[in-house]
Amino acid sequence: MAPKANERGVQLAFRVPADIVQRLDAHAARLSRDNPGLEFTRTDAVRTLLTRALDEVESGEKRRKS
Repeated sequence: MAPKANERGVQLAFRVPADIVQRLDAHAARLSRDNPGLEFTRTDAVRTLLTRALDEVESGEKRRKS
């Protein structure tokens, strides 16, 4: 889920344990394997996972408010 061409991104920098980096790389490889013709990077993996996690958390908050 790449940013749109006209959308400026904000660069973030943070440290994560090596085992999480390995898991991110494995996720990027799965995304690439599941989407022939597309090559996913570690950054793409982080972006997709953060988006999915935030969507899930936010939808849970909406359900609790209802």
